[in-house]
Amino acid sequence: MEDVRSRTTFVLCNPADVRNVAGAIRAVVNSGIAEIRVVTEQTFDERDLLCYSSSAIEHAHLTFFEDVPSAIADCDRVIGTSRRLRDADAPPEWPAAGLARRLVGQGRTAVMFGCERTGLTRSELMLCSAVVHLPTSESYPSMNLAHAVACVGYELARPDPLTVGPQNGLEVAPRLTEAARASFFRRIEEICQGMNYPPGRSSNAFVRRLRKILHRANPNQQELSLIGGVFSDWRRLGRTLGVYEEPSGRVAKQPDEDKDGHDDSTDKNLFVD
Repeated sequence: MEDVRSRTTFVLCNPADVRNVAGAIRAVVNSGIAEIRVVTEQTFDERDLLCYSSSAIEHAHLTFFEDVPSAIADCDRVIGTSRRLRDADAPPEWPAAGLARRLVGQGRTAVMFGCERTGLTRSELMLCSAVVHLPTSESYPSMNLAHAVACVGYELARPDPLTVGPQNGLEVAPRLTEAARASFFRRIEEICQGMNYPPGRSSNAFVRRLRKILHRANPNQQELSLIGGVFSDWRRLGRTLGVYEEPSGRVAKQPDEDKDGHDDSTDKNLFVD
């Protein structure tokens, strides 16, 4: 899908708080939006903008305008942002989700944000061909200006869900709790460290890769115990050969082998049964 951010301009209409302006600048830079324009009659201290934007202003294409018409004069389409429409004559409402697709092939687009206290005025809304709806909770509907900019910026920046992630449908829910998986991999890492495996390389990195593989496999408890048993026997063999070094703070114990010679106590202590 076409990346519309290179021809999208965010316009702040008469913002009052320099912190919100700076926060919006940072959100625009984070999202990769082409530029940000600020319509204002006041002067914002450049040092405040630098400080509150965490120096993002140094990476932003920022321009100030005295009125809204001047700020959007070179744009082919103007989109407003609002939590709710003011009246029946307001422009068509679009959900924020899917905004990037709607702007494909639309030329230069201005996305306008109203001031903190009132949002976009009626006259500003009349300049818009559509209004993006930003849903918020009824218990506290007011959204911070910089947060609103970040939300819309994210919608334009995020990858198309149809082109990322699993291509064979939705991922299956994990069969084990995160606590069970974390305990398993923690003990696997201890065994790898005790065996100095992989030789000359990081045991932690090895376990991270193993975790990634098993996350895709999504094993159940029995399957994870089967894998854990292999590591358990490997540790028992290392102890027998004298090449296993017990992790710091742990006391080596002699395994209680069953009649088949399987290290049953180790499996129960180390891995999910």
